[in-house]
Amino acid sequence: MSATVQVRHVTEDDLPAVRDLFYRSYGEEYPYKEFYSDEWLKRSIYRDSYLFLLAEIDGRVVGTASVYFEVGAYSDLCGEFGRLAVDPNFRDAGVGSALMQARLDFATKRLHFGLSECRTAHDYAQRISEKFGLRPIGFLPQKVLLDNRESLVMMAKTFGPAHDLRSNNPRVIPEAFSLGQMALRNLGFHNDIIAVEDADGYPIGEGFQVEELSETLLPYLLRIERGRLSRRHVFGNLQLSYGLFMLESRNSRYLVAREDDRIVGAIGFTLDTIGRSIKVLELIDLRDDVAGFLLKELDQWAKNVYGAEYLEITVSAYWPDIQRTLSNLGFVPVAYCPSFVFHEVERLDTIKMAKLYVPLDIDWAVLTEQSREIFDLVRAGFEEKRLGISVNETTRQMAIFTGLEEGELAKIAGLCSVTEFPPGSVVLRAGQTSNIFYMIMEGSIDILSEDNSRTLARIHAGDFLGEISLVSQQPHVATAVTHTTCKLVALQRDDFEKLCNRYPRLGLKVMRNIAINMGHKLHLRNQVVP
Repeated sequence: MSATVQVRHVTEDDLPAVRDLFYRSYGEEYPYKEFYSDEWLKRSIYRDSYLFLLAEIDGRVVGTASVYFEVGAYSDLCGEFGRLAVDPNFRDAGVGSALMQARLDFATKRLHFGLSECRTAHDYAQRISEKFGLRPIGFLPQKVLLDNRESLVMMAKTFGPAHDLRSNNPRVIPEAFSLGQMALRNLGFHNDIIAVEDADGYPIGEGFQVEELSETLLPYLLRIERGRLSRRHVFGNLQLSYGLFMLESRNSRYLVAREDDRIVGAIGFTLDTIGRSIKVLELIDLRDDVAGFLLKELDQWAKNVYGAEYLEITVSAYWPDIQRTLSNLGFVPVAYCPSFVFHEVERLDTIKMAKLYVPLDIDWAVLTEQSREIFDLVRAGFEEKRLGISVNETTRQMAIFTGLEEGELAKIAGLCSVTEFPPGSVVLRAGQTSNIFYMIMEGSIDILSEDNSRTLARIHAGDFLGEISLVSQQPHVATAVTHTTCKLVALQRDDFEKLCNRYPRLGLKVMRNIAINMGHKLHLRNQVVP
């Protein structure tokens, strides 16, 4: 096919042909039925936030593409290169390239940042994006629900003064550092990221009441929001100030936090009931503990109330405390966006973080070589987080960690390693000293008398041993031998002491719990008749 491809704006007269094109491209079972709706298509033509193009060959509509300008706030000058659909009979006629070039011509005049979320059922969108200079900056695992949950590669290109206006020296948690380096390199930015090892995260507040937003609560929240710009750490494409009508029309909701009948904050999000996903819009709060509470509360509502399978939030790359809070809640950095939003007189980098409520299933993704590199990085992050969550759950069940806050548990879990022992392995030996405290994640262990002549007890998952190792060099009074294959979480005394020196309050809590536990064990031993 050598006919010339003509690209122009969609008109109302084109709508039947465009609708038929979507049917041919996506099929009858496509879950997002608005693409087949004349009303939705007509609104798209006249929306200021939507560029709607079509491609023709000899007067026949053979492709369509869009640029969506509400991926960020209007002032952010961001655009998403949306769905590019090509008639299956014209896939090799240069239609996709013509549409892509037309979008880039427009973006060069209007945007500072353009992005594309490319499917991974095939690599067509990735290849055509790379051909026109877009580069991978993230991998969004199982973000969309089509036939199955499908992952997307996030690709981007910057325009105009995006490089010159970028704010320097983002401060990120270590989990986001390598991803940020790769994204900056791919988009041609100088790598100036600072990794922050000691971000504590927000305290998780307690005692707040939570409810969904109603019209009567709006004025109270808007008063709080007036001071929010000095604390802009969450970014979305809608804000409370846009009004309830627009928010409800976009299926957006807010969870509102009260303290003694006083409104102290809210978190806004868009709920995609078809795709079973949530995207956070903004976070309004009076204090850090309110912010921590609202983030944790949405995490719980997403899974237990809304039935979400994917939750996504875009946060500042200059605010490591909110990054750490989300990491403690099980979120993983999935994309790094250099110079993504406009704030006052400069452009800021952002980090997109996501949490899955379904098992990770991404190895079947079809990827280009460039996309594979960032895929491997994000997958490793999810694998590490899965192990970290298991360790965190194990530490949460331990009596000696009773009373620790979420962030404190996460700090301890971050120091732990997981070791597997076959049956019959000696974990601790009577009369010897060690510097390791063990928690049982899986399996069971026999506790033997000092002379190994009898079994004193059998402990199971959720139990622990060697706690004296955390506070002294005293020898063990019993031998511990694995009864089954065991998976143990190990905490080194030196690592724990360094943590306690830095966070004395945490150490005091643990020492108190160890003393209580040792007293309880001595009491039980004294009750045993010789």
